[in-house]
Amino acid sequence: MVFESLLSISSIREKPYLVIIIAILGSIIAVLLTNYLSKGGLFLVFLIVLAILPVTISNLKREEKKKEYDHFWEYLYKLNFFWRHLKIIIYYLSIVAGISLTIATIYLLAPADFSNQIFSDQIRTVHDLTGNFNSPSFFLTIFMNNLLVMTTCFVFSLFYSSGAIFLISWNASVLGVVVGQGAKELCSSYALPTILGAPFVPSMLLSYALHGLPEFLGYILAGIAGGLLSVAISRHKENKTHRMFVVKDSLFLFFIGVFFIFLGAIIESFLI
Repeated sequence: MVFESLLSISSIREKPYLVIIIAILGSIIAVLLTNYLSKGGLFLVFLIVLAILPVTISNLKREEKKKEYDHFWEYLYKLNFFWRHLKIIIYYLSIVAGISLTIATIYLLAPADFSNQIFSDQIRTVHDLTGNFNSPSFFLTIFMNNLLVMTTCFVFSLFYSSGAIFLISWNASVLGVVVGQGAKELCSSYALPTILGAPFVPSMLLSYALHGLPEFLGYILAGIAGGLLSVAISRHKENKTHRMFVVKDSLFLFFIGVFFIFLGAIIESFLI
């Protein structure tokens, strides 16, 4: 893709809406290619990741390059924990928003046969997760499933700094299908043409933020934690103080992520 050539990484970091636009364009192109090749499901996510990966790698390289300079460490120590990681968290959340909005809108507007082919794996995942939404067993299933995804994000990022992007994109596509299904049911309930439901997709996406946001924060924080720990392990030239600072941040991010996963599971199981 040419997104990273047209836009500087500085402008992307300072303007999250550009990340959303990149995710939207990448998702649309991925859907068109997936349909052209008569594929679906995971293949779609693979193409979405290909579209946004260059920008993600450039973003992460910028973060790592800063750490080569002592004045950056002096600056970093002065920031509180959340300010240190705020920009990269917003970056990943913007990707989730762009992918989810695009998938939901396409699911709503496209013919059923088209959606069933392109989003086949996502639809199957949504079906498998439905059940008794007010039981301890459902809570445990949701919590363990999301914790496994979060841990996988951590491990992927530990070995490859941007490795978590595939799982984050996959879950964003599943969320998009859920939102698209909800929007389509809303149109059916009021006998509206599906095209009139498109303006309601953003508000419907926000309605899932109550439990979806904590879950995605868990995945994102785990991905950042794995990437930080990878840097701490691989960069031997940095002094012990710098390494321990990064390791502590990584572990703190991971355990905060576990808390968000737990919170999201409680909300999804008992409060909605």
